[in-house]
Amino acid sequence: MSKDMKNVNNWHWVDKNCFNWSKAYFEETLTNVSSSKNGASVKITGITSFTGDVDVNQRKGKIITIFDVAITLSFEGTTADGTEVTGKIDIPEVAHDTDEEDYVFDVTIDGENNSKRPIRDLIRTDLSTKLRELLYGFADTLIKTHGKDVQVESDFSRSSTPTPAAASPSVSVPSAAKSPANTAGVVNTTTLEESLELHATAHDIYDVLLNQDKVRVWTRSSSSTIEPKVGSKFSFFGGNVTGEIKELVEDKKIVQSWRLGTWATGHYSTVTMELSQNTNSTVIKFKQEGVPVGEQDTTRQNWSNYYWNEIKRAFGYVRLSSSSSSSSSPQSAPSSPSTKKKRRHRRGVAKAGGAGSGSVGMYAGAGLAVLTAFALGFWFSKK
Repeated sequence: MSKDMKNVNNWHWVDKNCFNWSKAYFEETLTNVSSSKNGASVKITGITSFTGDVDVNQRKGKIITIFDVAITLSFEGTTADGTEVTGKIDIPEVAHDTDEEDYVFDVTIDGENNSKRPIRDLIRTDLSTKLRELLYGFADTLIKTHGKDVQVESDFSRSSTPTPAAASPSVSVPSAAKSPANTAGVVNTTTLEESLELHATAHDIYDVLLNQDKVRVWTRSSSSTIEPKVGSKFSFFGGNVTGEIKELVEDKKIVQSWRLGTWATGHYSTVTMELSQNTNSTVIKFKQEGVPVGEQDTTRQNWSNYYWNEIKRAFGYVRLSSSSSSSSSPQSAPSSPSTKKKRRHRRGVAKAGGAGSGSVGMYAGAGLAVLTAFALGFWFSKK
């Protein structure tokens, strides 16, 4: 692949979902926080609800956090006269742009009456201060713990010279590292998901991905090898993409182990492609698990540029629509309430569906297919 497809100098947007880690962090940090005064005492007993989003992001070499969560804490306490009190504290917003003095603590006391009032006052005047300090320090801890996972090391930022395909017109292909590859140890990974629609039958797509003769056409390489058999290994683009067939369901499903030559030695992702036949097209539900953090942009572009676009050029399978659930865009972190609401709305819409764009008209697709077929015939006649 070309240099501009690498995350050179950590230029591209890279993100890591830290929701589960954050939930565990707050459970450990906030549980047992306590206060006592004038004979009354109260302590946090646990987290009963934790919702929202927590991400660490890197763009242009700068690491930032974008998070917005709501937390509900349970507590128990005892008044000076021995009355036992239980209840909950709702913290509706803990966000990257929340100032320390802006945290809100909504206290609910079970069976509240005047005798339990001292516990509410103790939470408001003392316990809440301790909670504010812990909540406000979360962003720094998050960056210190996970920032390194989105800062791509120099070994992964290097570029390499494109390798021309054998006995074919030259074409830029995914290039393997020319220096010794990293040894696979603990590799932080992410998942790519995409849904795309091609103007072709499920059988045609299944065949073009597994038929060695057709693979050699769209990879433009006579050295590409593959066999439609579970357990068989494949190699594309001069060995720069390799893997093994793990599962096959004819015209419906393909599962592969898959790796780029630039990845740590021995590390493979798992690619699953599910084909759904429609009346005049096929939807490919694509999922790739185990992509190294920092390599997702490169990997996504490889699939688009060297698989789907080349298949379209070679066989006229026009892409009608495409949507991806793993792409993300840089966002600012304003502090105004109206902007926060807009940010949450955008995030909610993304979670609700992430549907792809509308289909291109069938006549336009057919016309492009004819032009592509004509160009392909001309290309082969020149060989």
